[in-house]
Amino acid sequence: MTHKERVLITARHQEPDRVPLFYRDVPEIEERLTKDLGLRDREELLRYFDIDFRWVEPRYVGPSLRDDDPGYIRDIWGVEYRYVLAGHGGYWEPLAFPLIDVQDAAALDDYPWPDVRSFDFSVLDTQLKKYEGYAIMTAPGEASPGVLCTIQNLLGMERALTDMLLNPDFYHALIKKILEFELPFLERLFAAAGDRIDFFRIGDDFGSQQGLLMSPELWHQFMQPALKAMSAIAKRHGAFYYHHSCGAVSELIPLLIKTGVDVLDPLQVGAKGMVPSSLKTEFGHEICFSGGVDEQELLPNGTPEQVRDGVQSLLDIMARGGGFFVGPTHNFQCDIPTQNIVAMYEAARNWRY
Repeated sequence: MTHKERVLITARHQEPDRVPLFYRDVPEIEERLTKDLGLRDREELLRYFDIDFRWVEPRYVGPSLRDDDPGYIRDIWGVEYRYVLAGHGGYWEPLAFPLIDVQDAAALDDYPWPDVRSFDFSVLDTQLKKYEGYAIMTAPGEASPGVLCTIQNLLGMERALTDMLLNPDFYHALIKKILEFELPFLERLFAAAGDRIDFFRIGDDFGSQQGLLMSPELWHQFMQPALKAMSAIAKRHGAFYYHHSCGAVSELIPLLIKTGVDVLDPLQVGAKGMVPSSLKTEFGHEICFSGGVDEQELLPNGTPEQVRDGVQSLLDIMARGGGFFVGPTHNFQCDIPTQNIVAMYEAARNWRY
């Protein structure tokens, strides 16, 4: 059974030869793992763990997004970021929110929105041929667009949540502007890829550790139409809709299913209400789950044997009947020992239906 066959069978809620394996990390982990395991690069690392997925994306060819200072970058939306160290690693944090003082929808016409011509989609063909036999997913970044995350970076977190109530006309106008880039971008992406992309990923976080960031009613009013419009392009080309949202989003799952989400990632088991057995029983016949191996407590603090036992218990609940891809509950972080990541994938590869 090929990697692609294994994943697609699972996505159709059937049992393959083994549970599909998903991988994601922060750059520092990739560097450490390749060194610790004696590997040359990321592709060797993915093959070492027998990961079933690969990511593809177009190449950005527009104006430079980097300054002379390597600690600063900006994205295609005009948001500037600074690299902030946190423990053994770091993250790109927004320096400012370019639309934070804009209240009038008409003023959005004057903002320098991204141009789809800044991307070369022809490179997708080479990537898709290279990864033939794997399950193909659009990569995090512009190929995996978000709505709320983009708005947060443009307006700041406070306005991204309060303007839905205080300035709804502006909020709708802002979403319209975002889609004026995203929809043509996705049309070109899938025209270049044809039906060779298996999973269209949207990355948008709708939950905190304790609950939703907005009510289901507001989500339905503001988020759902945009997500449907973007995912409809992918579904016309036969791709599954894979939605990434961290946090406690169990209350949102019925709406996600109605929106057409095929896979919810991650199953963040440490968040409120994200109980594997309950979610599998209630929703496992309608939606697939991805993730599930806890990296708040188990992976950083457990022994390799505890990690193996945790993976075994998780798969006993989630994997039977298909509909589950095993992976971490977020990017592997720098506080996770190498031996625990190795133990996690060994246990998953050895588990049987």
